Amino acid sequence: MNAPISIYIHVPFCAAKCAYCDFASFPNRLRDADAYFYALNAEIESWSDTLKNCEIQTVFFGGGTPTIVNPERIVRTLSTLFAHSNVSNNAEITIEGNPGTLNAEKLRAYRRAGINRLSLGAQSMNDETLRFIGRIHTAKQVAEAVSMARDIGFANLNLDLIYALPGQTLDDWRRTLEAAITLKPEHISAYSLIVEEGTEMFRRVACGECAVPNEDDCINMQRAATQTLAQAGYARYEISNYAKAGFECKHNIAYWRRYEYLGFGCAAHSMFGGRRFANPSDLSAYLAGERRVQEENLTRQDAIDETLMLGTRMCEGVSLEKWAREFGFRLERKPAVQKLEAAGIVCVSNDRLSLTERGMEVQDAVVIALLE
Repeated sequence: MNAPISIYIHVPFCAAKCAYCDFASFPNRLRDADAYFYALNAEIESWSDTLKNCEIQTVFFGGGTPTIVNPERIVRTLSTLFAHSNVSNNAEITIEGNPGTLNAEKLRAYRRAGINRLSLGAQSMNDETLRFIGRIHTAKQVAEAVSMARDIGFANLNLDLIYALPGQTLDDWRRTLEAAITLKPEHISAYSLIVEEGTEMFRRVACGECAVPNEDDCINMQRAATQTLAQAGYARYEISNYAKAGFECKHNIAYWRRYEYLGFGCAAHSMFGGRRFANPSDLSAYLAGERRVQEENLTRQDAIDETLMLGTRMCEGVSLEKWAREFGFRLERKPAVQKLEAAGIVCVSNDRLSLTERGMEVQDAVVIALLE
């Protein structure tokens, strides 16, 4: 049996493209759902020999909006995975959902199929903000979705939130945090808005229709999230992620620790067997049978870069002994580490290099300094 792996399954359909979204998601393409799920299940089956020799620890249905499709499509896909792989009995199996596309029938189908974690894209608890960023749900629907999920037996819920949205103030953000906390999810992800080129949000910002908060405001919002969530019992374990004890997202931790994973579906990425590869992000190309259009061998330098970039996102940081075994030199002896430690940016303790709270605010710059 090989080492444990994670599985990502991409469902690219959605009701409407959110203003900030640059993922492979396609509104008004549900007519292709039959063909897509046929291709998706066939792709999973084609990996049967490999999958049966791995222990799958986590499965994640992402999108797009997986909850927009008939739930039987999700159920059949998960059944295909179970039939052609070795899924651990205690695997974390997550589905992302838009509160505006959920109902009790869907949630019951997910639970019966074995899905045990629900990640709701709340993004904001302010209806005006939700409309502005193109979400199809309301704050009330977030609360209703949480209530339905609890009634049906979901004991592991995440709420995704976004801060630094155009026009958003620190007080607005605090109100969203407080409203989310009242719903008592086990996990909250709080991401800073990234305005990606090619999105509707990029167009609005570029032409002056709206402005995003400045860097100082963004840092203050991040600090408010950490403080407010800590007071409510959510421990920060990664730059943007907070959880009640024992409810950290195992799937994302697998990415941050650079464990192997396989992705299935349009635009899905994989890291397996010393190689990184990806399916086409174009839906029509995927339906035509194109696979692994991007593929590369991972080099030693790739591993160094990614271990630092991903490892320093987590509060646990990077294991110095493991680093020395894998890369053949002591990270903590680099002059940059000593300089950053003296400045209160990194902490070296108990065989680990981690970022301080101040360091997490400038993580990108820290990684660049450590790689020089």
